[in-house]
Amino acid sequence: MRRILSLALIALCPPAWADPAPPGAAPEIDSLEWGIFCALRAMDRAPAPGTIAGWLHVPREEITFHWPDETVVPASLGLAFGVRAASVPGYVSDSAEARVFRPGRETPETWPTAISDTDRISVFFRFDEVQELIPGIWAFEVWDRGERLYRVEFEVVPAEARREIADACGATS
Repeated sequence: MRRILSLALIALCPPAWADPAPPGAAPEIDSLEWGIFCALRAMDRAPAPGTIAGWLHVPREEITFHWPDETVVPASLGLAFGVRAASVPGYVSDSAEARVFRPGRETPETWPTAISDTDRISVFFRFDEVQELIPGIWAFEVWDRGERLYRVEFEVVPAEARREIADACGATS
């Protein structure tokens, strides 16, 4: 009887989230930064048919990570998280591809991006709608010429788990 009760309790427990894997970069990447930022300012838009929304945000100025090196993200509207990278001298490409893997989806969202040795290029996701507040591991990758240049994973958690970040921007969810 105890064994049956133990098995029933195990079946009822939600799975524990896996910790994000450490960020990784290919030798072509000279600088790799990641983090969370308040994204309440207006941004431009660009078409991105490989994404669920069909478009992506384009910042009017370089983003600032308010919580640099942070990979545990509260699911809160108005927050954004992502990666900024620059390549080694001499490595430049306008044909790279950004890939964002959301929990529960087998295929990533994709869009064209660039990699530069003179500019830091950002790839990020901003929570705009309630249905985007998906807990679990999110992964950001950039690929070029068949090679993965970097991968950074983030764990999205309920806003209550990181109130110090969720409330800092004035964002609500």
